[in-house]
Amino acid sequence: MKYNNTDILWYTLFAANGKAMKIKPYLDAASIEYFFPMYYKDKKIRGSERYERVALPLLGNLIFAKSAKSTLDTVLKELKPKLSISSDLYYKYRDGGEKKIIVIPEDQMRNFIAVAGNEKEQAIYLSNEEVNLQKGVKVRITGGVFAGIEGVFMRINGDKRLVVSIPNLLSVATTYIPSCYVQAIEN
Repeated sequence: MKYNNTDILWYTLFAANGKAMKIKPYLDAASIEYFFPMYYKDKKIRGSERYERVALPLLGNLIFAKSAKSTLDTVLKELKPKLSISSDLYYKYRDGGEKKIIVIPEDQMRNFIAVAGNEKEQAIYLSNEEVNLQKGVKVRITGGVFAGIEGVFMRINGDKRLVVSIPNLLSVATTYIPSCYVQAIEN
């Protein structure tokens, strides 16, 4: 089946009880791109004084998948009985009285992945209710590890940070960003 580029979108999937990690092999087998946010922790090796750096799921129930919806529907339909999942895997938000699937635009997802997926700089996750994005300034970062990323520049926990938001879901903030790397974007 041939797809138009506009058919391929980022979807948020929700699988309770940590089953999101078990979805990854099915997405790999179907060649579906995905992002599973991880954080890194130094864990002591049993019976040793040494530590190893391990990756742990940050949002254990959420996984972001980029695909045509029809392709993703087929994969999800196949994996649900195998993983004993009875609920719908698409994460939804309430818009008035209607529940809608969260679809994330490519540029927003690219910025989110750049911040949330950065191993060197630990991101801070915030609910969208915790962040008033209207108080910040829309910016593009021009240097450092976050060069090219766009978001809202604002003060969080006393530091100036870049905040990238996924509407109806969550926001993620970088570590401190020096002002010399910040360029305001005209709306």
